[in-house]
Amino acid sequence: MRKLSKKIVVSRLANKIQKVLKSHEVVIIVVTGSVGKTSTKVAIGKLLSTEHQVRFSEDSYNTDIGLPLSFFGLKVPTPLWDPSAWHRVFQKINTISKNYPYEIVVLEMADDELEDMLKFLKFIKPKYSVLTAVAPVHLERTISIDKIIRDNWKIASGASNIIYNADQPELAALGSKSKKATGFGLKNGAVRFGNISRNSKGYLVAELSLPDGKFEITTKMIGLHSLGSLLAAASVASKMAMPGSKIAKGLSRIDGVNGRMKLLAGANGSRIIDDSYNASPKAVCSALDTLAEIPAGRRIAVLGSMVELGDASDAEHYKVGKHAAKKADMLITIGKNAEIHMVTGAKDAGMSPDDIKIFKTPYEAGHFLKRIIDKKDLVLVKGSQNGIFTEEATRILLAPGLNPSDVLVRQSKEWKRKKRKAFGL
Repeated sequence: MRKLSKKIVVSRLANKIQKVLKSHEVVIIVVTGSVGKTSTKVAIGKLLSTEHQVRFSEDSYNTDIGLPLSFFGLKVPTPLWDPSAWHRVFQKINTISKNYPYEIVVLEMADDELEDMLKFLKFIKPKYSVLTAVAPVHLERTISIDKIIRDNWKIASGASNIIYNADQPELAALGSKSKKATGFGLKNGAVRFGNISRNSKGYLVAELSLPDGKFEITTKMIGLHSLGSLLAAASVASKMAMPGSKIAKGLSRIDGVNGRMKLLAGANGSRIIDDSYNASPKAVCSALDTLAEIPAGRRIAVLGSMVELGDASDAEHYKVGKHAAKKADMLITIGKNAEIHMVTGAKDAGMSPDDIKIFKTPYEAGHFLKRIIDKKDLVLVKGSQNGIFTEEATRILLAPGLNPSDVLVRQSKEWKRKKRKAFGL
């Protein structure tokens, strides 16, 4: 019954989008890739919003249901399959559709739902696609990197113009064969960042190279890997004939997406790098590198277990622990795999047991830290979402006056209910 309900809902949502596109001129931009989709989508949306009416969602809405809801600026109803809730959603869609106000819509597409995405591409007919980066994020799924690359490129190829990460050799090879493809990157591509440095506050400063000139930008980003979202946005804006000076000015105002390498004020004058949305081994190590680069007195890493790693889980947690020992002064773990394998790696790399604290829940970790942090401390918070939810440690550590719902991920009533259930609260 649920499958039938979903089929009906997906079909109706697709029909609603088609009706809008038949009666309104809307430029569609799609973003795909294994990592960085949401951050890139938001950066594009914010930059283009300086000159256009743009519709984009800050949520990771990239499925056959989430994507059309994003088109109309609506949330997934709760409970998901309540007929009355969906009736209200379609009423809102009908109202919005009568005078659809947006010139541009930026949509995120899931590369692991290829067939569903290809169906959407047939009727939304995007003018631009952006391919962020390709990597085997979910190691427990036996999918080859070649297939992931092919699937992402197939999605991106549905647009009139392809904008891709030229720093990734596999994508650069494909891009060089396509006349409609343009690259971006820290090292390669038509749009690049160079002369990258970090200011006293920890934010990255870089020289932006565009087809119409070079511009120095002080960004609101702290992680090198976060700069890709700005470059993708600059690439799209340049294609749409936005002047380089306006692109540079717009990029300097774009801050990170909640839960993705966002620098926040913490309790007792401390600072927090909140990267709590999710975690993979490569992303955790990159975040630890950033932690080590930002000026601070004491550097503290709050790391939760990483899920969906399959048979590689033990070894990957161990490697992350060794890396943490080199980059942090204190390691705080949340979850079983972090407790066992990450801690072992940290100890083997020379971290003193006195500088390692182990907790079962993010609440315990947060309350412990709140008692000991001071204004010189810099705290990195990162972990997977399912059963770990490190954003709850961040919530406890936030400076007074910051609203968790404004700056953190998963703060809705539904998510809070799931967390209470996960930790038996």
